[in-house]
Amino acid sequence: MSVQEGGKSKKYELVPPDGGWGYMIWIAVIINMVAVSAFLGCFGIIYKELFIQLEMGSTHINLLNGINAICVAVSGFMTGPLLKFISMRKVGFIAAIFMNLGSFGIIFVNSQLAFFLCYGVMQAIGIGILYNISYSSINDYFVKRRLFSLSLIQSVTAVVAFLSPQLVKVTLEAYGYRGAYILLAAINMHTFVAVSLMQPVNLHLKKVEMITVEENEMKLLMVDDQSCEMPSVKLSDKKCNSSYSDQKQEKDLKLHVTEERSKGIRELILEALDVSLMKSFLLSNAALGPAISLFADLAFTLILPQALYAINWTEGEVAWAVSLANLGDLVTRIMFIVFSNWLLRFESQQIYIAGLFVAFITRIGMLASENFTAILIFLTLYGTSRCILVVLIPLVVSEAVQPEQFTSAMGIFMLVFGFDNLLFGPAIGAIRDLTDSYAAAIYVLTSCFAIVIIFWIIEICYKKNKLKRQP
Repeated sequence: MSVQEGGKSKKYELVPPDGGWGYMIWIAVIINMVAVSAFLGCFGIIYKELFIQLEMGSTHINLLNGINAICVAVSGFMTGPLLKFISMRKVGFIAAIFMNLGSFGIIFVNSQLAFFLCYGVMQAIGIGILYNISYSSINDYFVKRRLFSLSLIQSVTAVVAFLSPQLVKVTLEAYGYRGAYILLAAINMHTFVAVSLMQPVNLHLKKVEMITVEENEMKLLMVDDQSCEMPSVKLSDKKCNSSYSDQKQEKDLKLHVTEERSKGIRELILEALDVSLMKSFLLSNAALGPAISLFADLAFTLILPQALYAINWTEGEVAWAVSLANLGDLVTRIMFIVFSNWLLRFESQQIYIAGLFVAFITRIGMLASENFTAILIFLTLYGTSRCILVVLIPLVVSEAVQPEQFTSAMGIFMLVFGFDNLLFGPAIGAIRDLTDSYAAAIYVLTSCFAIVIIFWIIEICYKKNKLKRQP
C-alpha cells in the first residue's frame, strides 16, 4: 500500500494490532480455557457418584480417558483443514455446539454408552477445536505481546482452576451431582459468547509506515534509466507473432481446463491436510518435543499423589505438596507477565529447554532425596517447570512455522500428543504394576525429558554451525 503525501510516496504495511480488539480476544480465550481446562483437576470429584451409579471401574475410566484424548487430538488436527473451507467463527460455533450438547447430555445420562458418547466423544470434539482456534486467535492478533497474552490467559485460568474444587464441593453439597452438571453446562454455554468475539484479524489490522532504504530507491532509478535505452518493439514484430501467441494461449487454456477437471477428491484432501507441512513439521523437535514433554509431565502429575502415599505421606502432607506445586505454577505464570518484555530477547525454544532442564532436575532430586523439606522444595520447582512446559507450547510452534500454518501445526502437535497418551500411557502403568514401584515409572518419565533435551540441543547446534558455514 502506498500513499502520496507532499509529493513523496509513503508505503504502509498491515500488521497485527497487538491490542485493540485483541483485548476482546483475551476475554474470549479466557472463557474458552476456563470451560476447556479449569475443571479437569476435579474430574474424580465431579463424576464420582455417576461412576458408582453406572458401575464404572478403573478399566472403564481409563478407556473413557483414552477415547476422550483421541477425540481431542483428532478434532484439534482437523481444525486446520476445516478453516480452509469455512471461517474461524463458524468452526468455533460448531465446536461450541458439540461441547454444549455433550455437557447437557451428561445431565441426563443413565448408561455407560451415553456417558462415553457425551463426555468421551461430543464434548472432546468441541474441546479440541476450541483449544486450537483459541491459540490461533492469539497468534493472529499478537506478535510483540504474544508471551504476555499467553501468560495472562494461563494465569487467570490457573486461578479459576485453583478455586474450582471448592466451587464443585459446595455445588455437590447443595444440589447433588446432577445439579453440579447443570452448573458446568451453564459455564460451558459461555463458549458461544467467546466464539462470537473472535472477529477475523483482517478487520483490525494496523497500518504501519514502511521505512524505505535509499539504496533500494537508487537501484530502482538505475533500472528505470536502463529501461529507457531498451529497444522498442515494432508493429511488424507484433503482427508476425500474433498468430503464434494466440495459438499458444488457446493451447494453455485447454491444458488448464484439463488439469482442473483432473483434480479430484484426493488432491483436495491433500491440499486441505497440508501434507507438505506434515512432512516438514511432524518429525521436528518443535512437534515431538513438546508433545512428549507434556505427556511425561501430565503422567507424572497423575501418579504423584499415589507415589507420595506409597512412601507413607499422610493425606495432609500430600495436599500440602500438591498446593505448593500449584503455587510454583501460578507464581511462574505471574513472573511471565511481569518480565514478558525482557524475555523477548530469548527464543521460545531456549526458554522451553530451560524448563525441560528444571523438570529433569526436580524429578531426579525428588527421587534421590529422603528429606521432607527438600522434597517440598523440589515439588515447588516442579510447578515452575510445569508452567513453562504448558504456557510456551503455542510460542514454540509459532516460531517453527509460517503464521498462516500455525493452526495446522497446532493440530499436528495435538495429534502427536493424543497418540503419545494412547501408546505410552498404558506402558507407564504396566511398568508401575510389573515393578511394584512408582519410582521406576517416574524414572522412565524423567528419561523422556532427557531425550528431548539431547535431541533439541543437537538440532540447535547443527543449525548454528550451518549458518556459520554459509558465506
